[in-house]
Amino acid sequence: MSKNNPARPKMTKDTIPENFTLPLALVDALPVLFFGGSMILIGLLFGSPLFIAGAALCFWAGAAKVLWKIIVVTKKKNIWWMFLQMRIVMPVGFALMLLAVIINRNAINLNAVFAAVVSFPSVIFFGIGVSGMVLMAVFAAKLDPADLRSNWIEQLTNTIAQAAIFIGILLLF
Repeated sequence: MSKNNPARPKMTKDTIPENFTLPLALVDALPVLFFGGSMILIGLLFGSPLFIAGAALCFWAGAAKVLWKIIVVTKKKNIWWMFLQMRIVMPVGFALMLLAVIINRNAINLNAVFAAVVSFPSVIFFGIGVSGMVLMAVFAAKLDPADLRSNWIEQLTNTIAQAAIFIGILLLF
């Protein structure tokens, strides 16, 4: 059990989730692909190498987590660094993306970005995406990462959120 939340078991290097399935691992790839597509579109529009590097790190972290699940399912092996890396690599990637926005803030027309994001029908998709990301933060704090049901809840929520954001971005182009 976790020291912070006794009702929530803690994933350790010795934990091998027994009930993960290959379909779960493959569904885990969908939000990673949607995120990658979104970042390619934004990266092309924004044109910042720092932003692209941050997006690439986030994509790599997600892809490594998918590979971790596939290995857990097929080899019954927990490659611990592949589980942990997402907690390090993804925040670094998002920090680089944010830094790129701060550095290039004068080149960004915030009024145009805001107008595009709140335009119909994009606003609906961005609203769904943001709602899904808020839920993901709640799930990260409350759900057991080794539990099959918790993983399905997280992955379906993340897939819907990332797909909605991707569609919202596509509608802007």
